[in-house]
Amino acid sequence: MKAQVTLTPAEGKRLIAKAISCMDSVQKAYKEGILIIATSTTTAYVAEELMGKEINKGMFTAGVVTKEGASITKADGRYKHYVFEKGALKECTTPELVPYLARMGPDDVMIKGANAIDPFGAAGILLAGSGGGTIGTAWGHLIRNGAQLIIAAGLEKLVPGPLDGVAPMMGTEVIDKAMGWKCGMMVVQGQIITEMEAMKMLFGVDVIPVAGGGIDGAEGCKIFLLGGPDENVELAYEVLSEIKGEPKLSTSIMDKPKDA
Repeated sequence: MKAQVTLTPAEGKRLIAKAISCMDSVQKAYKEGILIIATSTTTAYVAEELMGKEINKGMFTAGVVTKEGASITKADGRYKHYVFEKGALKECTTPELVPYLARMGPDDVMIKGANAIDPFGAAGILLAGSGGGTIGTAWGHLIRNGAQLIIAAGLEKLVPGPLDGVAPMMGTEVIDKAMGWKCGMMVVQGQIITEMEAMKMLFGVDVIPVAGGGIDGAEGCKIFLLGGPDENVELAYEVLSEIKGEPKLSTSIMDKPKDA
């Protein structure tokens, strides 16, 4: 059986979150170890799925891309990172993550969003904050300790070329003019979960992206062709139909300094 489905970016985020929240590694870290959900719009959906309650997802961000360009969320009303240790929640600033990061091991998980993914398994994260922000703080600990990094990113973030060639061309002291804040980029490796991986994990279907883009609320959407046993495709179509209508997100951003 084959089915054609269309997902907006918000619907894709909800789907990705449903899959990540069900992963064995995430459930184990959530219940028995350390699970860090770093702020981003896509990871906000993961937090909702795990906790079973709604949060203001547009403010579960620090750096964020809006129609103005790369932006920074206003501090007033902004969420901190969520850290679960054996199921107990603590909200932490980036510096407050360090004691947890230092204790993380192979069974512990950090879930992070990304601004770009490439066809070769790399993810790019824009950096505007001093010291490289959250990923700049976390990456050394994660790599040293062998902790797991799960990258939640919809296919709207897919770029055509390798990111390792892009990062050296960027930087806040390199870019002369920018719509929004000037940024550097850090390229990392982790387990990337897009809509494709999510549908394979949840429904056991084959997934091919066949088209993208649209208007009237479908900006940034992706169209997928699903295939597989009838019952698998029917289940996927039913669940994805329930996800349809996921509201788009909005946020509140800081004014850009004239010299930024």
